[in-house]
Amino acid sequence: MLLREAEALADRLVAWRRAIHRRPELGLETEETARLVEGVLDELGIPHRRFAETGVAGYLGRGRPGLALLLRADMDALPIEEDNDLPFKSEIPGRMHACGHDGHTAIALGAAALLKAHEAELPQPVVVIFQPGEEGPGGALPMIQAGVMRDPAVGAAMMVHADPFLPAGSVGFKPGYSMANIDDFVLRVLGRGGHGAHPDTGVDAVVAAAQIVVAAQTLVSRMTNPAEPAVLTFGTIHGGWRENVLADRVELTGTIRTFGESRRKGMEQDLRRLAASVAQAFGARVELEVTHGYPALYCDERMTERAREVATELLGSSRTVTVREPSLGGEDFAYFAQRVPATNCIVGVGNPDRPATDGLHSAKFLLDERALPVGAAVMAGVALRGIADIARPATPDS
Repeated sequence: MLLREAEALADRLVAWRRAIHRRPELGLETEETARLVEGVLDELGIPHRRFAETGVAGYLGRGRPGLALLLRADMDALPIEEDNDLPFKSEIPGRMHACGHDGHTAIALGAAALLKAHEAELPQPVVVIFQPGEEGPGGALPMIQAGVMRDPAVGAAMMVHADPFLPAGSVGFKPGYSMANIDDFVLRVLGRGGHGAHPDTGVDAVVAAAQIVVAAQTLVSRMTNPAEPAVLTFGTIHGGWRENVLADRVELTGTIRTFGESRRKGMEQDLRRLAASVAQAFGARVELEVTHGYPALYCDERMTERAREVATELLGSSRTVTVREPSLGGEDFAYFAQRVPATNCIVGVGNPDRPATDGLHSAKFLLDERALPVGAAVMAGVALRGIADIARPATPDS
């Protein structure tokens, strides 16, 4: 029944999604999208308020007993020029909803509409939040710090995330670690300049940097437990002045992805040690700056199983998938999952007639809109089933 109700909302979900798609906004600057969300919540008769300037929270079942369930969608886009021929193509040059956040927002609005129709049946309060900045600089933590998990007190949380490699109409769940720690770094290799015709008079930072890049590949292949996924990527390398000058410095940037705090700290320490040792062998030295980003997203086993049970009842077992491998991507929903039991509903948005060669963050990314009612029904279904036996008070800093 709930799925049929969601399918009856399909035209509205598509209209909301396309309106958002046309007007993509970046980072925390999602004012236009926030106003659209507030307008829909007003139409539905759902009270709402702002958090951290452009974050929006809608409230259902206020006054119900127990800790609240938080349902989260993100709203921001990416600085990508869209390469799709669509009647609702991005109208803003250099910006695109290439990660499906337009779909996430439409799904959460659909869930809110369904829950409004069933508000009297809610076993606990529900807070539906629309968050900016997931793609950076991060909007979850500012909303938490502004009090979005208080009044009503939140005891569990759920998000949706589009996946073009799952067919539309299906959903997936990954208990345990679902997404990775994100740590970015700047590594400076410092040598001593000189004439390219007399390399013995200086210390070539280019040669030292090249050796560090090669040696660093062993941090994953030879120094990390094969059962613990990890990634070390050098994304840029810049250095030197001209062809006949020894480079006195080279700057490399990259990213480290891990699961768990022990491996996170270990990879940083290993990179620092290895880079310094290799540089020293060539007479150079290094400076390493690491910026710690989003923590790993850990999906609570009981909360994930609750969502999977609801999805199976709504969609059938053939359309409810257990995802075996975690993603090395990042997600700032992890800050909610650090505080309360949480899960991620992976919504299939792949079109079976269009091979998923253009994944997330691609200029040709295109989600199948038949996924929108499915995501909305599962989100609403979890709220109506209840989380009283799973919920727990959030940690004090929330």
